[in-house]
Amino acid sequence: MRASIPKRNRIRGKAAALLVLLLLNVLAWASQQPPADLKTKADAAQGVDRIALSLDYSHQELEYANSLYTAGDVEKAEAAVAESLTYARRAADASVSSNKKLKQTEIDLRKLEHRMRDIGQSLSVDDRPPVEKAVQELEQVRANLLAKMFGEKAEPKEKSQ
Repeated sequence: MRASIPKRNRIRGKAAALLVLLLLNVLAWASQQPPADLKTKADAAQGVDRIALSLDYSHQELEYANSLYTAGDVEKAEAAVAESLTYARRAADASVSSNKKLKQTEIDLRKLEHRMRDIGQSLSVDDRPPVEKAVQELEQVRANLLAKMFGEKAEPKEKSQ
């Protein structure tokens, strides 16, 4: 025979689980830096620190652009995409100039590029061109980084026709 758990204890268990989930969400939210603070830190950082901070800000700004597109504020969204691209370039430049974290920077830029492409494909046809242009520029930044990492091996071969 199975022992039944009193209804009162089941409610307490569910409430405790809900409280734990709520606490974890609050902690995760609190650990994210506000975009303005992150931008200030990225601008002030030097060397290797500038790479990570610039990439983090670039990712946050791209997600902000996505929320602006969703809200219908296309002009602000385009500005946020441009800002994201600027900080992605800064991260790549810092990586190349310090010759540090080249591989991780390229991986993060690739993730940023994929996310930017996904956002662009979710937009109406009229709103896509600025995002598509930003994706192409990000591809070029990545190509330059790969060329720094691998030299001539990274250069795409000409297709024979």
